[in-house]
Amino acid sequence: MHKPHKVAHFCAALLLLVYGAQAETLVLSGRFVAQFKNKASISVTLEVDVHPSAPHSISSGGNDGDIHLAGRADEVGLPLVAEIVNARKEQAALTLLKTTAEGKRLPVKGVWRIWFEHLGKEDQIQGNPVDVPDSSNPAHLFEIHPITQFGDDPVLDAFTAIPGYTAYPAHVAFPFYEKDQATISAADGSVTITSGEGKYNYAEFVIELAGAVQADGDDGLFVLANVFDTSNEEEAITRDVRRMVFVKGTEAATRVQTMSKGDRMHVLGIPRVNLSEVAEMATEQSTQTRLPYEMIIVAILKD
Repeated sequence: MHKPHKVAHFCAALLLLVYGAQAETLVLSGRFVAQFKNKASISVTLEVDVHPSAPHSISSGGNDGDIHLAGRADEVGLPLVAEIVNARKEQAALTLLKTTAEGKRLPVKGVWRIWFEHLGKEDQIQGNPVDVPDSSNPAHLFEIHPITQFGDDPVLDAFTAIPGYTAYPAHVAFPFYEKDQATISAADGSVTITSGEGKYNYAEFVIELAGAVQADGDDGLFVLANVFDTSNEEEAITRDVRRMVFVKGTEAATRVQTMSKGDRMHVLGIPRVNLSEVAEMATEQSTQTRLPYEMIIVAILKD
């Protein structure tokens, strides 16, 4: 791990100089990247360490009604937060969570998500010992968000619009996603990503399918799409088509499977790092680039 770690320190320092902001480095196992780069979800045994007693409140442009669980999972080997979105819609999961003692292990499945939103002061290296978190939202770059199964119960009813919450419009969120900078390298069986602080967790936008829907062999669906702002559906807001991630059994996934190239859908989504594109870029020569991203589709929004 020494080579990419040294490169990462240089890249983090460069990003700090360029942007005058905090940056952090994530070192992933190359095997992990290969396994999950074209998968929507991950299944883990989660040791639940810290969680609040109730979901966040919901406010326009503020709290989004989810609930955070901080814990550890051997399958991930990184500081980890798992989130139930629209948590009030999942009363069985909330009841189980309330009775879950600190340190209890539960089977959890959900959409894996890497996003440089909750930065810490130290690099995060997959496989290094993970400290027991002291809050439900510690510094972390890896999430299971949204959760799709908690214990034995599916958590799919929550994949709907969040009542009372206003997401960031596409013309605010996507210009940031499109220019967010990173450095990427690979060495000694690992992949290193350094990036500055990410933001705009939930975005509202319109997608226009640019190809056929592809299944990932498990519970995920992928499709390439153009992205439009709801205020201007004539001109795509992204430079290129972007990959959209769906979970089977959700309303959005059911709908997209009936759609064809050129069809459109008004959606709510959250960004994550696109590990498939990262894997293509990762070489021993450090590459400065825009951070590759894709969008997890959480809900269909009504026009």
